[in-house]
Amino acid sequence: MLRGIGLKVASTFVFSGMVALVKFGSTTYSIGEIVFFRSFFAILVLFAWLVARGEFPRALKTQWLSGHLLRSIAGSTSLILSFSSYALLPLADATALGYAGPLFIVVMAGVLLHERIGASRWAAVALGSIGVLLMLWEKLGGVDATTTRGALGAFCAIGNAFAVSSAMIQTRRLVKTEHMGAVVFYFQSTGSIVGVLLMMVGYFWPGSGDVADFMHAQAWITPRPEHWIPLIGAGLLGGLGQILMTSSYKLADASIIACFDYTSMIWALVLGAVFFAEAPSVVVLIGAAIVAAAGVMVILSERRWRRMA
Repeated sequence: MLRGIGLKVASTFVFSGMVALVKFGSTTYSIGEIVFFRSFFAILVLFAWLVARGEFPRALKTQWLSGHLLRSIAGSTSLILSFSSYALLPLADATALGYAGPLFIVVMAGVLLHERIGASRWAAVALGSIGVLLMLWEKLGGVDATTTRGALGAFCAIGNAFAVSSAMIQTRRLVKTEHMGAVVFYFQSTGSIVGVLLMMVGYFWPGSGDVADFMHAQAWITPRPEHWIPLIGAGLLGGLGQILMTSSYKLADASIIACFDYTSMIWALVLGAVFFAEAPSVVVLIGAAIVAAAGVMVILSERRWRRMA
């Protein structure tokens, strides 16, 4: 289990670097274009990893294509919503709201995977929900309320939390019988296709007006020479993070691994301050602390149960 936790923490660090590059790109390029770069170049990392292990191409074979399709749709939806939230919100705020994901995973792990979810874990879910609601309160009209942009970003972040939770639960089901390489490959391939389709829709969208202007903005924009490295880098880091994360879910329970998503707040605070001159509000920090405390409750209850067992 400790190895799985270590891989999860490493994945949060790598993903945070990817997110910083995505946020940088979102100021100039469309969501579809960023999704394409993030997914397509991640495939190259996967292939290199499988070749190094002597598992290419046999690791890509599958007997459960429909299972991969479900995971890939949820994962691609997560990419679109998460990248939108990073474009609309400060890095730490979007990360903190994404903490709703582990709470969803605990619930889904009990219902769909039939993992043991004791009273202490349910109490942690209830506590964590309070933290999430506190952060939402600020974005949707509470103290220090932000603009419509902030509210839309908050909805995207929560939607992403649900989508990524669904993807992780399906990942946990897949890795019981499927090779990790296949799980990552089908997800990244689907993301690449989705990115291309979004850009095509933006290019061919008819008419004018607010909706048409938004859709036209999703078309392909040829990157400036100095932007190729950050865009490709987002894909390479995304591929590495995906491998680390998928490996972690093969080594430990989904409801335990999910708790270590909270380490991403450390990276988000540092990267947001250094590269974007951002600082989260006090309300967001309090809400994030409450949710993190809920995660610690889950971890402690699991350790106590294992000692008793």
